[in-house]
Amino acid sequence: MESKNAPISPELLLKLRKALLSWFQKNKRDLPFRINKNAYRIWVSEIMLQQTRVAAMLPIYETFLERFPDPNSLKEASEDEVMKYWKGLGYYSRARNLKKGAGLLVEKFSGEFPKNYDDALSIPGVGSYTASAVLSIAYGKHHAVLDGNVKRVLSRLFLIEEDPLLNSTNQLLGNLAQEFLTPDSAGDHNEAMMELGALVCVPIPICESCPLIDHCEAKAAGKEREIPVSKSVDNWIDLDLHFLFLRSKNQILLLKYSGRRFFKTIYSLPFRLEGKHPYEKDSISEELFEESRLNTHPHRTKHSITNHRIQLKFSDILEEDRTRIEKILNKKQDVLFKWVREEDLKEEFPSSISGKLIKLKNKTIKQPELPVGKL
Repeated sequence: MESKNAPISPELLLKLRKALLSWFQKNKRDLPFRINKNAYRIWVSEIMLQQTRVAAMLPIYETFLERFPDPNSLKEASEDEVMKYWKGLGYYSRARNLKKGAGLLVEKFSGEFPKNYDDALSIPGVGSYTASAVLSIAYGKHHAVLDGNVKRVLSRLFLIEEDPLLNSTNQLLGNLAQEFLTPDSAGDHNEAMMELGALVCVPIPICESCPLIDHCEAKAAGKEREIPVSKSVDNWIDLDLHFLFLRSKNQILLLKYSGRRFFKTIYSLPFRLEGKHPYEKDSISEELFEESRLNTHPHRTKHSITNHRIQLKFSDILEEDRTRIEKILNKKQDVLFKWVREEDLKEEFPSSISGKLIKLKNKTIKQPELPVGKL
């Protein structure tokens, strides 16, 4: 194969493109966002798939689109409702940007996802990858995508041994992706590259199933498992996330405010960060966590958010004087609060953490001992 710094020969390009697209037509997954090449639906799918696996995203995607079938319905919905339909996907800033973007589509682009690349980049939460994906798949525009799967395929195919975190490597891969792109089938080509990386050219590659094996430089060099250069994650932060079931009049307290570390855009149980971590104390949570009244439960469970390894735990406090708590919160700027029934927690606190806390709580409930029978 030609040097990665030289143009790919037309003959080789033709072979690679033909093999890739032929494989894709025979092996592509039957996914709902591929049925209708509607730009809005594709945009929603691409935002949901950021940081989320397809299997976890699909049921939420279909329910979300049933409720918000077009940009206007998403624009007109309340943020709280959007967050409820986003529940289970995490990274809630994506949902907030999606709602803002829907407003922009309605107000500036007549309710349609724009066909111009620069206009697409003006939409909140849309970067070069998402813009390229939507424009190529929905409109056939000649923009190559470059996500983790595509980078892995290109790195092996063209034996790119440089650090994938370097800007120069990223630029090189971007140039190769654009050169490799099939001119008259840009959308299918991009989907095929992503699909190949997701199903075959995985971290431990299934080379015998790859349509490009005869032209893969990494395979020829026996380096298919070494490329891309592995990245070590050494910036993990370990912390305890301590939640509070503050009860009053058979209801529990939920808070929402942008000044805290997590859950900036949704209601959650009050919580504080514990353990060795680099973050400042949250004065609001500190005021609610009265140590003398805490009933801390012994069980723990694990969770992760971005580069955080988290241990979840919780405590209870029974508050007879609800107005005392409300006076504390009313003095705080930008703090929203509400009292909800505990059985509504999963709906009102739309995060997988609420489900984990409920399981953890149920684990602490001792089953009554059965009476011992007489002999």
